[in-house]
Amino acid sequence: MKISIVIPASGAGKRLGGDIPKQFLTLGGEPILRRTLSIFNAMEIVTEIAVAIPEGYLKEVSDYKIEKLHHIVEGKPTRAESVYAALKTLDKNTDAVLVHDGVRPFVTPEIIASVAQAAKKHGASVACAPVTDTIKVADKDGNVITTPDRSTLWQAQTPQGFTYEIITRAYATAEKDGILSEATDDSALAERIGLSVKIVPSPPNNIKITTTTDLYLAKVLNETSKFG
Repeated sequence: MKISIVIPASGAGKRLGGDIPKQFLTLGGEPILRRTLSIFNAMEIVTEIAVAIPEGYLKEVSDYKIEKLHHIVEGKPTRAESVYAALKTLDKNTDAVLVHDGVRPFVTPEIIASVAQAAKKHGASVACAPVTDTIKVADKDGNVITTPDRSTLWQAQTPQGFTYEIITRAYATAEKDGILSEATDDSALAERIGLSVKIVPSPPNNIKITTTTDLYLAKVLNETSKFG
């Protein structure tokens, strides 16, 4: 199997604060984005990586010297638009395309391979962690409408995998319908065009670093992994 990877990493990281976008902060002495890229770069099944980055960071990312990073594109105003720009650079003759957040640096080769295999077999797949908290559905006034059975609920993560045809069709349809800029989840765009998405169970420590609390947790996970 040969797969292509899209890494959206063009966000400003405003929720984390500071002058440096979160993907360029260091974790264990290494920029978070470089760490994420390196995980994919080391896998034999990965043939190419495309990354979307903020304006002004081309030299920094180029200096990472990631061998399979064949495409660096400047990010667009939203995540989905950035993903679509990166998608357009990929080789169409790939077994699967995986989209993975640049600020999820704890993804493992096992999860990546499982999502890729599920995408090739089913057309679309998504790494998810089981929901452990009770979830409430509320109306706009904050009144609880219902409490769904949490055994049926999953927290979507990345990577999310697709055949090239499915992911490009899902994104092209969203753009044509004028809702691309509103999209926040790749698999939701596949669902939107009537496709079934296969869940691939993933551990909760495959975290996305968005807030200062996430960054603290990431540092703890990084330290504990050294002794695991």
